[in-house]
Amino acid sequence: MMRGMLKGTLVLALAVGLVRAEFSPLSSNGQGQGMPIAQMASRERGMGEVGMAALSTKGFFLPNISRSAYYDRTSFSATLETDMDWVRDHSSASHNMTTAMPTVATFIKTPKIGTFGLYYQQTYQRQFGVLLDTGIAHQGFSADGGLYLLGISYAYSPMPFFSLGVSENVVLGHDRFIQPATFSDSLPDAENFGDTLEMNNWGMYPTFSGTVHTKRYDVALSFTPQARLTTKREEHSTRLLTDSIPDTSRVLPMTLAAGASWRISNRKTAAMDVYYENWSGGGGVLNPAYKVGAGYEYRGVDNPFEDYRKRITYRAGLGYDLLYLQKTPEIYGTLGLGLPLGPRGHALDVSLKYGHRSLDGNTFFTEDYIKISASVVGVSIWGQPARKRH
Repeated sequence: MMRGMLKGTLVLALAVGLVRAEFSPLSSNGQGQGMPIAQMASRERGMGEVGMAALSTKGFFLPNISRSAYYDRTSFSATLETDMDWVRDHSSASHNMTTAMPTVATFIKTPKIGTFGLYYQQTYQRQFGVLLDTGIAHQGFSADGGLYLLGISYAYSPMPFFSLGVSENVVLGHDRFIQPATFSDSLPDAENFGDTLEMNNWGMYPTFSGTVHTKRYDVALSFTPQARLTTKREEHSTRLLTDSIPDTSRVLPMTLAAGASWRISNRKTAAMDVYYENWSGGGGVLNPAYKVGAGYEYRGVDNPFEDYRKRITYRAGLGYDLLYLQKTPEIYGTLGLGLPLGPRGHALDVSLKYGHRSLDGNTFFTEDYIKISASVVGVSIWGQPARKRH
């Protein structure tokens, strides 16, 4: 099983570079990193994108790596998502559908020395285009790219009621801003041209987290320091490299996150998370970002011989964001299901998210989107005592 999980990790990691997710006018702004993508699997997405302290026995949740100290077995997870966005202004509307695989992760549970993790995470994405037709020229603007993490992590629980976690993240990013134009043949010296600005980013940063675990309540904290990315820039005109642009740097903000959960009963959990990111600069375009979310989970029974519908887990949640670009507010709601796959503990988690964001009181644009996410979570008996292997 372990060999198969590692092989699956490699295959999926090769596939993630072929896809992108989430369309938005906000993703075209060069001062930012694009639209943020939730750093978690479908279980937490279905709970309102919360889970700092909503402990589980398997899965992926990047903001709180210390959570993995409580996993009971080695696990593998991969997430696939698709979304439909529609953007409206006073004169037009546009629609776009995309698909992505934003997370692939393996967490290796050892009996005595903690849990080791290896993961891929897509954290930001750009995909946006506009076409203008003046009758004389067809001119457009498009932006694409994203920011990606490759990371390793370690979590350890020195005592049953407390755990610590640390991760090191390698950041890789690529962005393109394209301005093509086609002039009408009625113009003298008609020609086609296109300007493209390409930026490649890289850097590293750690994340530190801790969880306090009690019989009924759990509390978690996470801290990510500010990170500076090295940025290499090139400008192309009509597919030719023009004068080189000086390299620069970009800053990822310091992030603080906190969460609490309440085990109402053995099968019911309520949770709430709060996030803060200290974005600033960009000529006033960037602003501090906030997020608060709340969620609920009703777990199915663990007995594999029970009726299947009694083993299904149900989830729901809602949240509010103040996005880091131009103080754009967003509200969203989520629903989710946890579907068991076989008797060993494998699962298929699915979630549905509806979100609404608008800029400047709807005078600039209003955007709605529906996002469907699915995560396959597998577990392994590797590293477990023989009496637990079932």
